[in-house]
Amino acid sequence: MLNSGRVFTGNPLTPSPAAANSTMSLPFLKELIVDLFAGGGGASKGISRAYREPDVAVNHNAVALAVHRANHPTTDHYVSDVFEVDPIAATGGNPVGLLWASADCRHFSRAKGGKPLDKKVRGLAWVIIRWAFATRPRLVISENVLELTGWGPLDDKGKPIKSEQGRTFKAFIGALTTGIPVDHPDIPEILDAIGNDVPVEALVKGLGYQVEWRERIAANAGARTIRKRLYLIARSDGKPIVWPEPSRHKTGIGDAQWRGVDSCIDWSDLGKSVFRARPLAYNTNRRIAKGFWRHVIQDPQPFIVPLRGTSASHTSTHSLTDPLSTISAGGTHHALVSPEMQPHRIAAGSIVTLRKGTVGRTVDKPLSVITTNSGHHAVTAAHMTHLSATGDMGGASGSEAVAAFLEQANGGFYKGDGRAAKEPISTICGSGANQRLVGAYFARARGAANDESELVDVPDVLTDEQRAAAKRCAQYLHAYLPEQFPEAAEMILIGQYVLVDITLRMLQPEELKRAQGFPDDYIIDRGLFVDEVTGLAVWKSVSKTNQVKLIGNSVCPDEAEALVRANAADEIELYQKLAA
Repeated sequence: MLNSGRVFTGNPLTPSPAAANSTMSLPFLKELIVDLFAGGGGASKGISRAYREPDVAVNHNAVALAVHRANHPTTDHYVSDVFEVDPIAATGGNPVGLLWASADCRHFSRAKGGKPLDKKVRGLAWVIIRWAFATRPRLVISENVLELTGWGPLDDKGKPIKSEQGRTFKAFIGALTTGIPVDHPDIPEILDAIGNDVPVEALVKGLGYQVEWRERIAANAGARTIRKRLYLIARSDGKPIVWPEPSRHKTGIGDAQWRGVDSCIDWSDLGKSVFRARPLAYNTNRRIAKGFWRHVIQDPQPFIVPLRGTSASHTSTHSLTDPLSTISAGGTHHALVSPEMQPHRIAAGSIVTLRKGTVGRTVDKPLSVITTNSGHHAVTAAHMTHLSATGDMGGASGSEAVAAFLEQANGGFYKGDGRAAKEPISTICGSGANQRLVGAYFARARGAANDESELVDVPDVLTDEQRAAAKRCAQYLHAYLPEQFPEAAEMILIGQYVLVDITLRMLQPEELKRAQGFPDDYIIDRGLFVDEVTGLAVWKSVSKTNQVKLIGNSVCPDEAEALVRANAADEIELYQKLAA
């Protein structure tokens, strides 16, 4: 696994005009912030939180610019390929204090698979060399996928040459720092990407930056996603490069713990039943079943959905030691999660008979007599959580509790069991959202397996509809997870509850936006598009597909904020004094 890398220069640095004059003879506000941004503009949001709004933003995508313009109206926007923008013209010749560059990562990512790669897209990272040579930023920060360190030449079929992996990345670092050999085999590619904007002599000599790079996980900075990215920091002012320590940890406690995606989700929408006229794909059903086993049955404290209200107190779970949220006149809407276990005499995956006075048996034993009224068997387990609900919990078919987790829909190749709703979400991709919400609905069956005996009694508190739904769920789990549900049964019992439905839906852009680290008021569903005829900015809506692309391609604002705050501390302090 990639950990970190660093290159230090021993040569004297060539400072920018502002950096060379310690008295800052130029007005401080003229030292610009430039964002060669990607996607929804998360870097700009993070920079503005840590420091101030960017002065210049460049992106080739009109939709991305429109959304960026809506959220950063004081920034000068360039709708263009980054190589077509003249750095000197864009900055007006003013010095650049911070350059953020998020190059297109599609042709380095694992998600690209075995498709031929585009040399032009892969060469976008060279734009950093172009801007660094032209404007001499004191601080450069770049975000890309981890595979960038394996950047190397392509063969005639557009595939990476395995024996040369990393060669071009090393040339890129060399050009930024101490230089590359005049006969380096990648010089033609570099010149093809940046043209005559940077002379070969400058590449051979090197730009004299101090450079470090490191892998970072967004959840460590406070985002609700485990997104892993490579961050590269370069300095020309001689100041140390700073890597801020994680503010949160996977195994942390309280405020030091990773933040779960549960607070990002609209719990008023739990999706549609998986039992549809048009059946779901086998792999989808298989992942749902595996997720149900891991995140509901095996989890000693599964995530129970808060089914009412929109305030933070109604859309979050509560510890038993925390005060209860307000109970309204409309009734209480809280669910108690109690990690009581079934008696261990009933083995996991055993079958019990739904009649008083009968005992459970393991699945390798013969079933009791099945009457003409149909079988009365249910699957239960020693490690199924006991759920208790209070009040009218809503839900489908009169259910009283809903447990939730996330299914990971990475095409057909992902064989895992998803993620818990109380954990950060997986990486959001620009190619589409792969995260889907699963809800498991439970109806109360009073008198079911208790803590003092193996006897089971399910009186007719379930309606005929609920019994049919329970049987359908049992058959579903038997079909898609036979290793855990090896026998067909009438129902799935969890404590005093019976599984009666399973729902599924895609996460929506607003939910993904929050998980990525954008605030609720960040505009993503519309943008300010410039009319080609009048030159005026007009509001237009942005499709959900484009919203997801913008989110997936964006930098997590929390990461940008942390890196800028740590490495531009002196500038931030001075700016705040001048702005006061």
